[in-house]
Amino acid sequence: MRRGDAWSDLVGCRMRTPFHGGAHGRLIRAHELMHARVSPLDARALHGDGTIDARSVECAEELRVNVLLGRVGFDLTELRDGSERLTGTRLAEAGEWPELVRFAAALSGTRALSDLAAGVRRVDRTWALGCRQLERELLGHLRRVATGALASTSVHDASLPAGFAVHTLALAELIERWAAQPAGPRGAAAGARRGARPAATGCFAPLVLDASVALDRVVRGAIAASRVASASGRRVVRPGRLATDPSRRIFDRPARGSGGVVVVDQSGSMALEHAELLELLDAAPGALVLGYSHAPGSVGVANAWVLADRGRAASQVRSGNVGNGVDGPALRWALARRRRAEPMLWVCDGQVTDSSDHADATLAADCAQLAIRHGITMVPSLHEALARLSNPRRSWGHGPLLGRVGAAVTPRT
Repeated sequence: MRRGDAWSDLVGCRMRTPFHGGAHGRLIRAHELMHARVSPLDARALHGDGTIDARSVECAEELRVNVLLGRVGFDLTELRDGSERLTGTRLAEAGEWPELVRFAAALSGTRALSDLAAGVRRVDRTWALGCRQLERELLGHLRRVATGALASTSVHDASLPAGFAVHTLALAELIERWAAQPAGPRGAAAGARRGARPAATGCFAPLVLDASVALDRVVRGAIAASRVASASGRRVVRPGRLATDPSRRIFDRPARGSGGVVVVDQSGSMALEHAELLELLDAAPGALVLGYSHAPGSVGVANAWVLADRGRAASQVRSGNVGNGVDGPALRWALARRRRAEPMLWVCDGQVTDSSDHADATLAADCAQLAIRHGITMVPSLHEALARLSNPRRSWGHGPLLGRVGAAVTPRT
């Protein structure tokens, strides 16, 4: 179902949603039902009071509804129709910064924003960076709001549901401020000419860890020992396996969660979803996972973050900053924390850039030498990293070096 085909008329008590469509259709139905539960009955409320653009109010309400869906357990991965990448490219080519801001706000917190930003990046990297910065600011505001307050339908002073009157309108004001910025994104890119990029530096940016990423979730199986079946032991604890297990593993032994070091390039389209991180930690609960991405030309801006550390993990995945910029420093940081004989994987496309996000052959060769010298395995996706960590005893081999890293140095055989 295409974006906009589903809708709700709360005054006329009508709703248009797909009857089928699998997980995608179910998510659309839940989205419209959430509108029916928390959005104002009077559609005129979405037009604002004249001080805020109606489109900003509409997109802010879409964001609130999506966040509430995520909080009640829905997976927002399917909340896209495949048109977002092309839409991002067209909006950037047309110079429609205000509309891009509003559309990015409506998609914040979903995988569809990664597609939109990837399309924008084809035309203007600084605008793609702005989409990501806007998402972080909007979601950071919502993280401080309790679910009950965000979904409140108690009548506010303005005769509107409190959740809408307080939080949707506050989000809409924030979107309006972003849309009014003629230069697009703030921070390092503020005031930059559209389409411009800082000059090449030929060196990596310093690694700046983001201390605000909280490892607030305990990974099951990483610290406490579990028991697995064994063919030898002192005491029979699984007698039923005499009839069901050809190897007759009727004993058991302690088995701690496996580990590993995973360095993830989160630049541009190399987006990491929280569901993918959970899958990875199911296979290797004791893993150390580091994400990185540098904002081109920025100084002092966080460009790396620990997503999991030996049994603790972040409950939300921080988004990237468009560029690479710190590939080498990120690998060296992870190598310093690697345990003996532990596998180390680098999830990337093999493209290495300097602090201004310009490709650099010397820096690519540096990363290639690191990969060869320390046995770092490069994989193009987290799914392949998951496969390798799920079956560490299999002889996978070192694997090829990818992209510019592979072209820089040919490993000895």
